[in-house]
Amino acid sequence: MLVLLSSAASAQDDRGASAGGSVSATNFESNTSWSFAGSFEYRVNRVAGFEVEATAVPTLKSEIPDRRLLAASSISSILPATISSRLTTFPTSLFSNQRGRAIFFTNNVRVHVPTTAARIDPYVVAGGGVANVRHTVDFSPIIFNVPGFGNISSILPPIPNPLSTSDTSLVLTLGGGVGIRAVSKLWIEADLRMFRIFDTEDENLGRFGVGVRYRF
Repeated sequence: MLVLLSSAASAQDDRGASAGGSVSATNFESNTSWSFAGSFEYRVNRVAGFEVEATAVPTLKSEIPDRRLLAASSISSILPATISSRLTTFPTSLFSNQRGRAIFFTNNVRVHVPTTAARIDPYVVAGGGVANVRHTVDFSPIIFNVPGFGNISSILPPIPNPLSTSDTSLVLTLGGGVGIRAVSKLWIEADLRMFRIFDTEDENLGRFGVGVRYRF
């Protein structure tokens, strides 16, 4: 009877809420940036839990401007049609200070893999949500002569113009990690995840980091 009560108490200890935070290295568009994540999980039993997570990438790096920024910087949107139709010199602009940020909100299922070691908690995560990705770049026109019109520097803006795009898309995530108990209710976690962003052109984002989780 004591053994049965002990087993029941042990099973109930796995249930409950926990909150965690992590710092990660994030790879997006072949560039690596820092990201930060916070999550809340409610564990219904020893194996399954439901998680809500937010991930922020404050600074996105990119080697080339986003395709929508290229379209927005078209010289035809700045010059009269009679002039832009006679342009023969390329490139028509310079891009600098390329930057951006991304935010992900996902609802996930976290499956904990039972082990014989009470201090080790491996898990697998899968879910989906929304992602908002913003790109910004400074657009600086090149000054050149247009046949029949002479120098057009007075028509073009004299200083760089910031161009930006912001898109909200569906995102799916898949990953996993392992938690190691440091003290009674505090765990240290190593976490690896992949995000698939469904946009006009689907993109992948990978995240690997470490964090802490407190179980209430």
